[in-house]
Amino acid sequence: MELNESLKDVAREGLDWIQKNRPKGVEVEIYLSRAKERGAEFREGKLNGIQYDSSEGVGLRVFKEGRIGFASASKISIDRIKELYAMALAHTPYLEQDAHKGFPKPVIAKENGAWVKTLKDRSLFGEDWEILFPRLEIMQQTALKVPRVVSALRAGYGEMESEVAIENTLGVSVYEAGTSVSAGVSVMAKDSSEVQVGSAFQSSRRKEALDFQKIGQEAAERGVCLLGSKKISSSHRSVIFPPMVAVEFLEIVSDLLCADQIQRGKSLLAGKLGEKVAAQSVSLMDDPWMEAGLGSSLYDDEGLPTAPKTMIDGGVLREYFYDFYTAQKEGRASNGSASRGSFKGLPSPSSSNFYLKPGGLSYEEMISQTSRGIVLMEVMGMHMADPISGEFSVGASGLAVERGRVTHPVKNAMISGNILDILRGIDGIGSDLTFFGSTGSPTFRVQSLMVA
Repeated sequence: MELNESLKDVAREGLDWIQKNRPKGVEVEIYLSRAKERGAEFREGKLNGIQYDSSEGVGLRVFKEGRIGFASASKISIDRIKELYAMALAHTPYLEQDAHKGFPKPVIAKENGAWVKTLKDRSLFGEDWEILFPRLEIMQQTALKVPRVVSALRAGYGEMESEVAIENTLGVSVYEAGTSVSAGVSVMAKDSSEVQVGSAFQSSRRKEALDFQKIGQEAAERGVCLLGSKKISSSHRSVIFPPMVAVEFLEIVSDLLCADQIQRGKSLLAGKLGEKVAAQSVSLMDDPWMEAGLGSSLYDDEGLPTAPKTMIDGGVLREYFYDFYTAQKEGRASNGSASRGSFKGLPSPSSSNFYLKPGGLSYEEMISQTSRGIVLMEVMGMHMADPISGEFSVGASGLAVERGRVTHPVKNAMISGNILDILRGIDGIGSDLTFFGSTGSPTFRVQSLMVA
């Protein structure tokens, strides 16, 4: 398929053929996606490579008598859509019936979508590398100017443009497009024989939002601040989660809020709607209408309209993420949270732009109000927290805090507790809301966790 050929037109032409040829009682959904990207990588200050790539594919679902057959392919054409339709239809007799399966009927988005214009940067792919390389050099040189930073190990930059078209035989007809851009750097800091690595990155829908100098500065600071690390004595301490670490925790929470996990009994938040599960200061929001948000979209990946949602409000659990199937199982409407990893995957519930609502504390105020604690700079293994019990034990490095000031860096620490301990124990929330990808958080402090 030519890159300049309309994805919408191909989807509609494919659906028109299916409408004319499908048997009675058969419904069909066509999901088309296409993307192109380019990137550059530097290693130790020298260009290591430039990459260009493009991809496209079809995911096709067929619904018949309570069963859904699925087939996918990595090239888009009308002939391929016809082939996949025949394959998916042939699979259906061998699949398990489920009265809740099916496809949604069209619903018109209430939002006028003016913010959709912020999701695409038309300047991407328009600049030569000779213009972009100096910005990567700024990122590396900024880091190298910080004392004790001895090397820029790796620096990278990437751009991507993607589009999706969804059509089904019940009338859903959706097309969306957007861009993303990212940059990052990893540096080595050294003091005598000790070496530490610090990294930082930013991503956005738009190139103008990237601050190459800030990325370099943050990477250097993260490396240097851990030089001279010491062990820490075992005790319960306040634990401060800066944004880069906080989003790792919030990504776990967003998974626990997905209705498929709830319905399978794989989430500790199952059955807790209306209950207090976090501190009163905690509100977790999901906003697919955020301007320039990496998770923003007017429609979800089944073609249903999205809407902002408050998942936890003042500590009280208010909502889960639903796609069409999980909503049908509970006799309710989908809240527009269907997502697919690619055309090869089936839809399932997921977050969009998920974040902790910021508070009013500055980072400095949070430190000054902490009598005994640790600021986490890195955690290892957070993704292995048990989703049912909520128990976790992770390796960590960071900065010790005593009597309102940072005293020394910490290495080889272990932080243990329960996910609900964190949510319920939050006693301070910063004003520095920062997004890493589509998840964002300000700095927050948990009153007490076991640190060893």
